[in-house]
Amino acid sequence: MKTIKITLIIIFAIIIAACSSQKKSTKTVSSTSTPTNTTSTGPFLITKPTNGVYVPGNEELTAIQLQYKDVTFDKLKDGYFIYSQGACINCHRAQNIYVHAESQWKNIVDDMALRANISDSQKDAVYKYVLAIKATQPK
Repeated sequence: MKTIKITLIIIFAIIIAACSSQKKSTKTVSSTSTPTNTTSTGPFLITKPTNGVYVPGNEELTAIQLQYKDVTFDKLKDGYFIYSQGACINCHRAQNIYVHAESQWKNIVDDMALRANISDSQKDAVYKYVLAIKATQPK
């Protein structure tokens, strides 16, 4: 009986040592090979692609609503899908949003909307999406 207790204690100690010595890490899996920036927002780490093309979240919605109060999360998501998976990529890949200044995006979106033959509502969604991403651009 004493041998069984000692054996169990040794096994338990080995398990504890093994569990505490393993390096714990998290790995973000991305559907693209785009490099990412990791930013801290409170207790969470958020990984965003360095090209600014990602699904908008609360941070982006809050930022764009400072300038355009009527923007909804659905509008930003629509803009993201048109920009990254819809009409825009029919001619080219999704462009790095961070490369151009906010003041340049109005003309870019207007020009591309004509070429892509998208509606005014779709154009507005893309424009607001880009502005939301620019408003939360890492410094």
